[in-house]
Amino acid sequence: MINSARKLLLFIIDFTGRGDDRFYWLEDDQLSETSAEQVVGFQGIVVCHDFWMVRDALFDKAQDLPKAIIDLGEFRIATCGNPEDRLSREKVDITSEMERYGASPELCSAYRRMFYRGVKFDIDVACKAAKIMSNMYDDLCAEASANGELERFFTVEVPVYRLLQRAMSAGISVNSAIISEKRRNAEYDYYFCLKNYSSKHDMPLEVPNQNAIERKLSSQEFDLTGVSVEYILEFLPHEHDFGGDTLALQEFASAKRVLSSLTLSSSYARPIIDVFGSRTSRVHVRSPPLQNLPKKYRSIIAARKGRDLCYVDFDQYEVGIMAALSEDPELITLYGAGDMYELFATTHLGLMGNRKAAKQLFLSYAYGMSQKALVDAAVSLGADRKKAKAAFKLFTKYEEWKKAIWAEFQRNGRIATAEGNHYKRSGTGKLLSKECRSAVSQVVQGTASLIFKKALLEVGIIQDVTIILPMHDALLFEFSFPGTPEKVVRAFERVMTEQLHGRVKGKASISQFALS
Repeated sequence: MINSARKLLLFIIDFTGRGDDRFYWLEDDQLSETSAEQVVGFQGIVVCHDFWMVRDALFDKAQDLPKAIIDLGEFRIATCGNPEDRLSREKVDITSEMERYGASPELCSAYRRMFYRGVKFDIDVACKAAKIMSNMYDDLCAEASANGELERFFTVEVPVYRLLQRAMSAGISVNSAIISEKRRNAEYDYYFCLKNYSSKHDMPLEVPNQNAIERKLSSQEFDLTGVSVEYILEFLPHEHDFGGDTLALQEFASAKRVLSSLTLSSSYARPIIDVFGSRTSRVHVRSPPLQNLPKKYRSIIAARKGRDLCYVDFDQYEVGIMAALSEDPELITLYGAGDMYELFATTHLGLMGNRKAAKQLFLSYAYGMSQKALVDAAVSLGADRKKAKAAFKLFTKYEEWKKAIWAEFQRNGRIATAEGNHYKRSGTGKLLSKECRSAVSQVVQGTASLIFKKALLEVGIIQDVTIILPMHDALLFEFSFPGTPEKVVRAFERVMTEQLHGRVKGKASISQFALS
């Protein structure tokens, strides 16, 4: 695909919804008008910017999307290794990048106003902008190649982008008849949780912002130096379970917002999807962010007539990846023996029946929490101190692997998975504890994203499968034939096993998507 023919596409969207969208090809340094059908029918790579804006217009007119799509903004972010670019992308548009490639401020301003229909279409302005974007694409290809990102981008990211964009443009079936009921339930759950949260933790009657959470954590003597608030809330034990309660309140607030964003008049939702939605290449869905719905509200997502829904998830995904990458024999044994977290809780920590605590402690250890803090946390959760000390000394090979990752990050100023997806360090000198965790996370979570996307491509060619919604490391899909779900499970397991070179056998299973 890297050497496929390409065309640069410009478009002007009719924001009134009347369908007067215009499409233009750049060919031989000339701009010519084309149609949605011709855009979709092109067999090479369609290069454009802000594809999310034109996606549904193309699909509605041609009932499909182009065979390969490269959004210039996404290409740059996915291959540059700078997480700040992703955080700032909502604040900038294509013209901010055009200036770096020689466009004058006057040209950028004229193109921006024309793109948003503030002024009439000007073929000369559009042609100049298109030429600059074409040069930008060439430069991004060269930069991606130099960064070791080109192969992964074209063989994984581009086909997955098309697969998931098409799934979202086709729409997710929503049972609008029960949205009002779910909204009422969510409102009640949110305000009940908020009232209890405020009373229990002496907090204002509102969802706390970042500053409020930091002040509360500081008052409880948590050291916030080099540690994200999210990490402390999720992985560290808290007095009166402040971390768990805060996360629960945030989840209820998010569910309330998602349900409020759905319209009662439509039976379909067409979310915007970020296929490279995080530093580690996770897939994020937004507008509406259906991935954020707790299970008790997910029944609003329905199967089309004559079809059924199924949900397949990887089992103990992170542990399996860590075991394979580090080749730690203890981890490999625990992962292969069954429910790793349950086994770790009972056989190593003495926390009978406390799988959640074992998972929390193990992942804290795996991403770099200090031995002393781990043991103290385990004891606070009910573990025997002697057992806890012994438990976290088991994984010697994993410890060596972590230290090798840290050394590489410090030595090279960057860290990556086996197929790219690199992360550049912004500082110098000795790694901070937060940087140590980020380096391990980049490799583990980046590998998880790579495996998941390759699994999506495998599942996408199963004829009976219609992809509905990717959910972090799981997939909701429609099917008709009884044997299809097991085919999807096998595809997940096969891809994981192959990507990790057979060091572990991938595990996946059919899971419950929604509470009835």
